[in-house]
Amino acid sequence: MEYEQEYLEDLCSKVNLLEYAEQTLKFHKCGDEYFCSCPNHLDRTPSLAINPKKNVFVCHSCHAGGNIFNWLMTYEHMTFDSAVKKVAEMTGSDLKKMSSPCDSIKYYKMLKRLQDSHSPKEVNRELLSPDYYDQFVDEAPQEWIDEGMSPDMLKKYSIRIDNRTNRIVYPIYDNNDNLIGVKGRTRFKNFKDLKISKYQYYKKIQTNDFFVGMHENRQDILDANEVVIFEGIKSGIKLSTFGQNNWLAAETSMLNAEQIKILLKLNIKNVIIAFDSDVALDKIKDNVKQLKKFTNVYVVYDRWKLLGEKMSPVDMGKDTWEKLLANKIRI
Repeated sequence: MEYEQEYLEDLCSKVNLLEYAEQTLKFHKCGDEYFCSCPNHLDRTPSLAINPKKNVFVCHSCHAGGNIFNWLMTYEHMTFDSAVKKVAEMTGSDLKKMSSPCDSIKYYKMLKRLQDSHSPKEVNRELLSPDYYDQFVDEAPQEWIDEGMSPDMLKKYSIRIDNRTNRIVYPIYDNNDNLIGVKGRTRFKNFKDLKISKYQYYKKIQTNDFFVGMHENRQDILDANEVVIFEGIKSGIKLSTFGQNNWLAAETSMLNAEQIKILLKLNIKNVIIAFDSDVALDKIKDNVKQLKKFTNVYVVYDRWKLLGEKMSPVDMGKDTWEKLLANKIRI
């Protein structure tokens, strides 16, 4: 069933996500958020956080996140319709009043929400000086070279090393090419035993209203009239090593509203989702419902089980990538 977005947002606001989650999980307060171990994976250092003010959650390890509907789909394994029905029952809401009476009305309302200038949230963040990044060692990490990434491509995307924390780092730019942060990936293989986060932002980003790779690849994307969306930068650099540069990294396995707006502004013909093998196809389909109204959306799907668990479509080499790409699914 299709629902009016305004009704869904109103329905979400009627449920206190933290109170609901505390029925089954034990949280501890840290700053403005409440943390616990994510039940979806081994999580020795609690990485699942709920922000009561925003009424949303995010797992900083597996990158699950969203509102009460996403919570039910992620941790109670419900379909989207089942999640909506449960929240409606919890809040005593009438689903009949939530369904969209007309697809054309729904289309234009969605277009207005995504493109109106007032719709993006105001983000006040510090812009960093370019020389902020000079503190890191300009050296290609050997382990990434061993994974098949060329030193030239690592140089192109400014991959460096932070010897102080033993992390591989890369810069984060906003959609206007301003340096807004640095993200680091630990080099310690036993990071869980050491209780160290796998990934870390050096400056608070506030929200993922950007794509990694846009700073370097914007013109390649426009020239190709097509973009490939990966979860992380490593996959993108591997694709560049194959000779294809029209990619972006979402830094998560779910596109948010700000990222969808960025893709719409590119005004390109095709968007190809190439998330890791553990991201369910149904989850991707639900995530891009809005986007596919305005552009062609495809998913690189491993129907032959060529990839191992949690592998990117590029991890098995160029030939496997090209086979998966050639058999992508339009949704």
